Amino acid sequence: MNPQISGRSASRSPRSHFSTDRPRIATSPLPPEFQEQLVAAGTRTRLRFGRLENRRGILQALGLGGTTPLPDPPHAVGRRDAVLTLVNRITQGFSRSELQYAKSIGYDAYLEEQLDYLSIDDSETEARMANFPTIDMGPGEIYLTYIETPEIPYWELKGATIVRSVHSKRQLFERMCEFWSDHFNIDHAEDPEYAFKPEDNINVVRTHALGFFPDMLRASTHSAAMLYYLDNWLNFIGTPQENYARELMELQSLGVDGGYTEMDVKEVAECLTGWTLNLDSNDPDYLRTIYDNDLHQPGAKTVLGVTIPHSPPRQQLNAVVDILAGHPSTAQFVASKMTRWLLRENPPQALVDQVAQTYLDTGGDIKQMIRVILSRENLRWSSSVYQPKFKRPFHLVTSLIRGLNLEVNDPLYLNYYLSVMGHSPFNWHPPTGYPDTVNAWGNSMLPRWTFVSALMGQLIPGVNGILQVPQWLGATGPNPHVGLAARINERALGGALTPSQEAAIQEFLDSLAPVTGQDIFEAVALAASAPGYQWY
Repeated sequence: MNPQISGRSASRSPRSHFSTDRPRIATSPLPPEFQEQLVAAGTRTRLRFGRLENRRGILQALGLGGTTPLPDPPHAVGRRDAVLTLVNRITQGFSRSELQYAKSIGYDAYLEEQLDYLSIDDSETEARMANFPTIDMGPGEIYLTYIETPEIPYWELKGATIVRSVHSKRQLFERMCEFWSDHFNIDHAEDPEYAFKPEDNINVVRTHALGFFPDMLRASTHSAAMLYYLDNWLNFIGTPQENYARELMELQSLGVDGGYTEMDVKEVAECLTGWTLNLDSNDPDYLRTIYDNDLHQPGAKTVLGVTIPHSPPRQQLNAVVDILAGHPSTAQFVASKMTRWLLRENPPQALVDQVAQTYLDTGGDIKQMIRVILSRENLRWSSSVYQPKFKRPFHLVTSLIRGLNLEVNDPLYLNYYLSVMGHSPFNWHPPTGYPDTVNAWGNSMLPRWTFVSALMGQLIPGVNGILQVPQWLGATGPNPHVGLAARINERALGGALTPSQEAAIQEFLDSLAPVTGQDIFEAVALAASAPGYQWY
């Protein structure tokens, strides 16, 4: 034990090990001058779009010419079916090959295969992870190795997340990893979270994303990244720190209306005393979580009316997890969030109750809850509980890359655009996690158009395959523009455009005939900027 933190004296506390002002890593990975070049180039590209004389009419037909940045969500389209809806819901973006495969094995078999994600051979995606060696390192190794260059592990974890989301065959697993990363949110930009977060990503999120919620909650309470982010590493006898105790109940288990009191917050905080960070740089477990009984508040505690015995003291944390994970309020809170994530923004209470009961009956089995949420009856277009959801920026980026069958070889520049759109992975500062509502993301469309313009303008290094898009869309022969809008909509966008939006894209192409490759890129960019594609 580092003598700096042994004992109970405030003069020997761990507070001096890290700076308490929490400096933040720069949230853009690119030099300012290059950012300016990209923005200027993207602006030039956008100005080329819609070169029709009646450009305003085309934009209005796409729903981009009004005073509001976002129209109402699209209505159900009759030609869509439950399998397509399932693909849209459980993947990081529609791809034609994914839909064809799902249809070939059927709705139920496809869902079950995605739930049994370990049976899916994803070796090609895992081979890509060799480009991100720090994602498998422990916090001490990262901290000691990269203390002068923290941006390396910082951007590698984000890059690996993008590559996995685009290319992994375990798409539902990646979707749920994104969900749980928001639920157990940790601000990656807070120094030294660049060292802590990779192991948290493995041990908390990726290990339990499709497992049992109580196991994930327990793993999170032992996560050095979480203990640092919510200050429990500074929670010990004589200096109570209630921040983590409060968020553990309000945001990660019971919910804000879950029935706990201020006394419960105090009692939980005392149960968590003694769980801190290993600050001995000579120890192989440097910067991992340890328990120090000398820092623990002794005595029995009472949480939500349940008495937790004073001995053994280190087990009081596990007792808290058992109480919280088994509480009906936690079942309701988790069920509501999962249903909103996978199905619709405002799910009916009857369905949430059904999912919550499944949680209680199965001990928090996440797969069983997903089966209830994603039942075929719920995803039919005629379903009364189905509603389109608005794509968050991360989903927009991965959707378009997957839809166009592109290859991500270097995600650094994609991270720049995600930063501009406010959705770089793991960078939400409050403990609430990135929001998942149209109100949060639907009023800032210009950064989306800039990204789409830059992608189709071949201005994003590290993304390959743009030049093959015309051929992939069947835009060959003497009149490649004929019927091209319909093929863009079907092959790249999964039929997301309304008939009027598709017709506007075709009108744009017809006005330019004979079309060039650049004209086709501009048509794709217009289509991907249309309101219909912002929903799924």
